[in-house]
Amino acid sequence: MTSRAGSTGIDASLYRRQGQWCTALVDVSLGTTAAQEAVDALPEHVGKLLGSQQASEADIGALKTALLPAEGHAAPVARFVAVNNGEVVVDEIIDGLKVEASDVDCGPFPNLVALARARGGQFPYLVVEAGRDGGEVRLYHSAVQGVEESRGVTGDPEEAHHARKVPGRYDEPKNQSSTEEIWRRNADDLAKQIDELARENYVRLIVLAGDVKARELVASKLAPAHKPLTSILEQHTRTGGADQSLFAAAVQERIDEVLGRDVQELSERVANRSGNGRSELALGFDEVVTALQQAQADTVLVGQYQDDETLIALNADPWLCGEGSDEHAELVIGSWPAPEVLLRATALTDATIRYVPEGVLPDGVGIAALLRWPKNTETGA
Repeated sequence: MTSRAGSTGIDASLYRRQGQWCTALVDVSLGTTAAQEAVDALPEHVGKLLGSQQASEADIGALKTALLPAEGHAAPVARFVAVNNGEVVVDEIIDGLKVEASDVDCGPFPNLVALARARGGQFPYLVVEAGRDGGEVRLYHSAVQGVEESRGVTGDPEEAHHARKVPGRYDEPKNQSSTEEIWRRNADDLAKQIDELARENYVRLIVLAGDVKARELVASKLAPAHKPLTSILEQHTRTGGADQSLFAAAVQERIDEVLGRDVQELSERVANRSGNGRSELALGFDEVVTALQQAQADTVLVGQYQDDETLIALNADPWLCGEGSDEHAELVIGSWPAPEVLLRATALTDATIRYVPEGVLPDGVGIAALLRWPKNTETGA
């Protein structure tokens, strides 16, 4: 079983699973003899690290089995694996991430920070290539190479041929009407597949290309909720001479536009809440911790990773507290680096987390939170 972190957060159910967790973030790049040898040695190396942390034999075996090389991925590329009670629960390839030394961790909850940093803000999307004889819709994730799911609609070519070509059997108006009816039926079937995949996977972008008439028909038949997500490419990709590199570049441009709009929107939200006593914005480490304890944080924004801080993790609400706190002693699990505890509390309070570039947060602020309701101006909570 595998489970992917959400686009702006982490699946809270992972933190609710009982038993020990083991995680590994490793380099699985190929391309040179040395790289191949390093990947081949990974299972034994990681197994020894897990053993030194008292991991169970079941967890060690499951994690070692999952440490496969990333064939077909350009270096650098990392693999993140999380195992719980001998089961591989998360197994993700992270393109573009260079891991200098394997990061292996065991504990009562999973360390998902590396995955959250790599996936933050990323999203699922659809690429549709429409033709008059049908088409294909493919589901992708913007942070992952390769197709996650593909569905096709194939019209009956003989039916279309006879509707167009049989001389003397159809007069011209009827011939044209029959052909267009076939096109409409194919477009309707393709639109239904798009709507179903988009709804099931919460996609944020639909890129539509192909035959001009076909893509117009498909776009007109999409559900109202999905039409604003649709970007039409003026490319007929269902031909033998189509330039796939230009098509891929155009799709990537649309993805980058969505990511850019997200960052701009977050920046504007922070700026808009910075005034009026910033009652709906927590700034700085202490204020964000307080907001998470109150389940008040809606979106946690991390500009700097807070690696030099530690926090105490709790096994029930409020899920975390500061070092040196005497509160909730009966709930204490232990002390861990702040990024791990903050991410866990964010997920368990149904908030989201975003790792944002410079310029989104005010100068000198490494972490902030957009709040669900205004702070009490007297207590600050």
